[in-house]
Amino acid sequence: MPRWSSRKRLGVMSAIKALWRNAFLIATLIYPQPLLALDREDRLNAGLAALKRGHYATALRSWLPLAESGDPEAQANVGYMYEEGLGVSQQFDVAVGWYEKAAASGSMQANHNLGMIFAEGRGIPQSWVRALRYFEEAANDIPASRYMIGYTYFQGEGNIQNRPRAFREFMDAALDGYPDAQYMIAFMYLDGSGIPKQPIQAYVWASLAHNNDQTQAAELVDAASNRMSSGQVMRADGLIQACIISGLESCAPTIAALE
Repeated sequence: MPRWSSRKRLGVMSAIKALWRNAFLIATLIYPQPLLALDREDRLNAGLAALKRGHYATALRSWLPLAESGDPEAQANVGYMYEEGLGVSQQFDVAVGWYEKAAASGSMQANHNLGMIFAEGRGIPQSWVRALRYFEEAANDIPASRYMIGYTYFQGEGNIQNRPRAFREFMDAALDGYPDAQYMIAFMYLDGSGIPKQPIQAYVWASLAHNNDQTQAAELVDAASNRMSSGQVMRADGLIQACIISGLESCAPTIAALE
């Protein structure tokens, strides 16, 4: 079973947080909001281009004036640089300060990143209670935060353990295409963790997670298929392909009806 969306040093979910943050940076910088000043767009894009080339100090120089003027996306980006030690010495307290400014200005990504810092205890005392507050703030916008809320209920970290509630949180994130949440749905269906065992459901969700490059999902696909008939595997495979084409929201009821 995976841990939470974290960094390479933590193993199983290693690259997810970094990938999510990079996706956030790209989305923020390549697709800026339409009414923003050209100078802001130029600075954000210049910072991204420098970051991709490994010119971290240049990226910081592009973002820092915006961050100091109160731009939440730039503040979150500067916080990320200090958290990871890119172009500056790694300083978690400074990263938290920038994230808090960005979060106060409405950055949901900054809320999520703060949640991860408190969940991991990166340079500060670990606090799942504080982490959960940040994840709940970001949950409507960020599937990774909904996944983390599910994790707290699954493990009883900062929450009373509640596997059915964990399942609902994981399912919300899974339907948004979050691969680790899809993995956890499969794991719970296969293991019967707070819900009835349903190997065919486990097979479908593990296959979807595997299609989304979740590294452990292949093991669950094999484990679930060993508990299914050949006819069930055939029906499930057909539905999986249809879901990939049409989207999970539209085919979720059909997945739930599989037997």
